[in-house]
Amino acid sequence: MSRTLTKFKVNSWLILTLCFLINFVLGFKHVWSVLVPYIEVDLRISRALVVLPFSLMSIVNVVGFSTIDYVKSRLGLKLTLTLTTASTGLGLILASISQDIIMLTISYAFIYGIGQALGYVLAVTLGVKWLYRTRRGLAAGLTSGGYSLGTLVLAPITSYLVSYFGWRLTILVIAIASIVVMSIATLVLTEPQDDVVSSRTYTPLDILKTKTFYIAWSMIFLTSLIDGFAASHLTPFVIEYVGVGVLIASTAVSVYSSVNFLTRIVIGEVAERLGIYRILMITYIISTLNIVLLPTYRSLPLAYLGSSLIGVVHGTNVALIPLIAARMWGTKYLGSNYGLLLTSATMSMLAGPIIGGLSHDLTGNYGLSMVILAIASATGIPLLYIIRKEITQS
Repeated sequence: MSRTLTKFKVNSWLILTLCFLINFVLGFKHVWSVLVPYIEVDLRISRALVVLPFSLMSIVNVVGFSTIDYVKSRLGLKLTLTLTTASTGLGLILASISQDIIMLTISYAFIYGIGQALGYVLAVTLGVKWLYRTRRGLAAGLTSGGYSLGTLVLAPITSYLVSYFGWRLTILVIAIASIVVMSIATLVLTEPQDDVVSSRTYTPLDILKTKTFYIAWSMIFLTSLIDGFAASHLTPFVIEYVGVGVLIASTAVSVYSSVNFLTRIVIGEVAERLGIYRILMITYIISTLNIVLLPTYRSLPLAYLGSSLIGVVHGTNVALIPLIAARMWGTKYLGSNYGLLLTSATMSMLAGPIIGGLSHDLTGNYGLSMVILAIASATGIPLLYIIRKEITQS
């Protein structure tokens, strides 16, 4: 019995490590902004066109997030992982040799995008399933945290490589690294033999017929809008309100990203001990107050504080989404159910920048966007209260 238990523990942590590494390399998606100036010059296109592949990928991600269990049920885990590896690698390789924005968009947004979506959801759900009985909170945090750490680490590496070797060779290097990591994972990863199936078994179609799905989706979307805002406007916001240069202002993004990563790692385990409902309620209240006060943060330390709290809410939402999905709808169809709920965070990353941009264009500052984002965040609090029973059950 002890040998079996030891083998189970070793396999569980090996699986978790590989899931972490998959999301680490997939974190390259959010390094796109580093490549933007180089692609803009090389392809001789406008800034609006350069960001098109990244923007369209978010839509493609939604398709991948919501269809993962269907694909896996038809192909099996191994073939799904093989498809994910091939799509990820091929998309990046084709992107590296693209000669126009059309080819670049097809390669990056659609081919790489579908592999990126399938890989992310597979990594998180497999990690959670393997440690569901014991450390599911830690598994959710580590697997989703791998993505944040990947972005943090790959951003400076990409910046270095692109300055010496150009954007094409840089993408090719990332493609090779991704293929190696995901190929190893494909050979090793399996479904857990004692897969936990809770008493609640909802298919994706079932949850789309429930009110709780739309309440939970709206809650995460509204409270995550501030993260979408920060992803594209945090640096200019700090420049405008603190009065520092772009180099110093950009350090707020590093603070935000670091806290985001650390939160993802620890919050799942903390939520398992203190309760998901309690953690989310505290986080949403603090986040709402932080948004209200953001325009008053006129010093760099206060800007760092505000950036940190934005990182906390994003890290908390993303890390707890798989646990919320498992609690409310069971684990049998966790992949697609989690993917459907995850689209709320994806859509907030599209809407948040628009809110910030329109506010600044119309009024010349970010004041109006802060009002909108604060109201949105505050609205998430009663929505959380409505579904408190569903997310507190085992």
